[in-house]
Amino acid sequence: MIGSFKANNPRNNFLLLLYGLALNWPLFFKSTPATINSNDTFLYQYFIGIFNKYTSDTIISGVAFLIVFLQAVVINKIATDQKLFQRNNYLVGMSYLLITSIFHIGFSSALLSISVLIWILSILFNMSNQGNPKKNIFNIGLLSGFAILIFFPTFLFVFVVLFGLLIFRPFRIQEWFIVILGIITPFYFVFAFGYLLDKFEILNFPAIYFSLPKFHLTVFEISSLCFTIILSIIGFGFTQSNMRKLLVQSRNCWTIITAFLFFAIFIPFFNKTPQFLFTLFCFVPASIFVASNFYYPEKKWFINLSHWLLVALSVVNGYFFIFH
Repeated sequence: MIGSFKANNPRNNFLLLLYGLALNWPLFFKSTPATINSNDTFLYQYFIGIFNKYTSDTIISGVAFLIVFLQAVVINKIATDQKLFQRNNYLVGMSYLLITSIFHIGFSSALLSISVLIWILSILFNMSNQGNPKKNIFNIGLLSGFAILIFFPTFLFVFVVLFGLLIFRPFRIQEWFIVILGIITPFYFVFAFGYLLDKFEILNFPAIYFSLPKFHLTVFEISSLCFTIILSIIGFGFTQSNMRKLLVQSRNCWTIITAFLFFAIFIPFFNKTPQFLFTLFCFVPASIFVASNFYYPEKKWFINLSHWLLVALSVVNGYFFIFH
């Protein structure tokens, strides 16, 4: 299995789909409705209201899996385009599908926001290769504002965007104003819409809360989380020890990925009703670090043991997901 994804074969996209379906087997037995929490803005609540009206929980679960699969493909493409590893592979997409399958991610505002953030990373990483930086900078700001409109705590990733501009672009104050203007633009249209149509209820955004998250997890979920953290730390070590072999552009991308993980850790703290779902933001950078555990080690027993332990945890958690 690892050997197949370690090869740079376009057919691995289809193999990723089969792999994701096999790992998410609980979806065939138990559907999950779309979640709504106190940090969801009116935009997501309005959208999910229509979605729930015309679809079933089964369709919503299927759409959630499709989004996760597309995220895995895009993240893997980013890793390939930016040459985060010496040889192109599909290990990043595999790792993302594996980690998300352990915790059975359903349809939520966080899932949609992550899709937007991945899009932002793609534009940011290609900043130096594109000819019209101001247009791309504005688009990054626009997408950041849109992500905040979907899930308010993603305002933390504005710092990742600004840090990315410092890494990939020489400091120009006008470019910072452009990205801030892009962030403000979606809010301008929302306020204009609410004012003109006398719909002032849509102008009420969630307040910023800071609280200590309290998760109610099973023993196997805690074990899975701890094992994922351990693999991420080991993968970070492999990445650092091989960083000199990479291009400068690739090193800069790894720096942004690390910053992404740092700010993602604080997302659960900025919620009125903390849920384990909010750690989903950590899975994007964590999956890239976990992929290093499947790429760099020379000892195959470590690679196979890490992979099959994660698969076993996914299967066990899937059992508890269905029957408890």
